[in-house]
Amino acid sequence: MLGSPRARTWAVTALAAVIGTALGAQTLDEIPLASGATRQPRLEVPREGSDSGQVRSIRVYRWEAPIEALARYYIQHLGGRRDGELDSAAVRPGETGPISYHLTFHSLVDQCADSAAGNAAGAKSCTVWRRGKDKKRVLDNGRLGYAPQLWIERVTFRWFSRDAQGDLVQWRVDLTDSGLSEDWKDYRPNTQLTIETVQRKRSVR
Repeated sequence: MLGSPRARTWAVTALAAVIGTALGAQTLDEIPLASGATRQPRLEVPREGSDSGQVRSIRVYRWEAPIEALARYYIQHLGGRRDGELDSAAVRPGETGPISYHLTFHSLVDQCADSAAGNAAGAKSCTVWRRGKDKKRVLDNGRLGYAPQLWIERVTFRWFSRDAQGDLVQWRVDLTDSGLSEDWKDYRPNTQLTIETVQRKRSVR
């Protein structure tokens, strides 16, 4: 699933372009993709040329695979520091700053799914529940967690870059586990990758 040696070599080369040059830092195509990705153009809502002076770009991909393997792939290929601090002011024109990533794990706490009860887990009026025991059962059925009894829900990578003109580009790469059913009673391996950039023009600041 994570690709042949040739694919991995390409991914490392592409990553070097992302973090080493201003041109790469401006190109969504330069983010490496694990093999088996399917692009989801219907989820790529165009938001270019906003009145606020921010230019947004987005790419969305999907895998029929558990998130844990993909999380390890992207932590390896993008690198970065877990929950590291980001400082956009320290990024100079033509440079890319350090990458920070954050792991969010599935909670096994019961959750109210009754919108009439205000979605509060402790609401006495709740009649529809998502049960943590159901989620644990389906996630534990053949899925290898990040650690025992610890399954990844989301991994978020963030960093900043500046183009040659000094305009700031904010990067966000989200891996999301999208395989759980609404009632938490069923799971099918499914992971979504969303790559988004926001470019802020100096002329409007």
